[in-house]
Amino acid sequence: MYSNNNIPVSDLSEKLVKDIVLSIQGSAEVFESYGIDFCCGGNKTLQSACEKNGLSLEKVESDLLKSTAGSGENLRYENWELDFLTQYIVNNHHSYVKKAIPAILRLTEKIFAVHGEKHPFLREVKTTFETISMEMISHMRKEEEVLFKMINTLAESKRNGKKPEQSRTILGAPINMMELEHDSAGSLTEKIRGLTDNYTLPADACTTFAVAYKELQEFERDLHKHVFLENNILFPRAIELENELLR
Repeated sequence: MYSNNNIPVSDLSEKLVKDIVLSIQGSAEVFESYGIDFCCGGNKTLQSACEKNGLSLEKVESDLLKSTAGSGENLRYENWELDFLTQYIVNNHHSYVKKAIPAILRLTEKIFAVHGEKHPFLREVKTTFETISMEMISHMRKEEEVLFKMINTLAESKRNGKKPEQSRTILGAPINMMELEHDSAGSLTEKIRGLTDNYTLPADACTTFAVAYKELQEFERDLHKHVFLENNILFPRAIELENELLR
């Protein structure tokens, strides 16, 4: 049996999660629904990821193979010009994060103030998101002001048929740093998921409580897509292009 992407079912269990996201349309949404990390933790095989999360491999495989029919998103990021991809990340993900952070900070502060005495874990939810917000603002600034500009210069050099001015590889160190920061952000959002019992509302939750959980969950979903684009598409392709131009 084959998926719409011509991937045999028997092959899925040993494929890396990140490769499945790249090859099967709609698979990212399936992984999100099961709580499978496909960005920072995407180097695990599907079987390993299912075992770690206590999931049925057969059920996840089945849902992955159904996902292509229901997905409305078919963006071939791997075919885009690198400077177009960096701008897409800034316009879609960085822009979202910059708008979402102040709103979520207010929500987590408010639900802690109102419900913190009965639900003391909300203090840690609040302080953990404060840490995420500080790290992400700094992280995005470094990408926009330094790393993405370097990548854009390489993309322009490729189009113009010119060799870039630098005579040695320079992307490795900043990319490694960005990936470490991605790991940190992923760990912190996973911590919030754990503190909130997978965003399960307590019986006495008010509307603000529900909105806070909804926004936190959306923030985590966006982070996964954001990090996946950078770690698995943008960064490897940028290093490949740099090596090609500096040969």
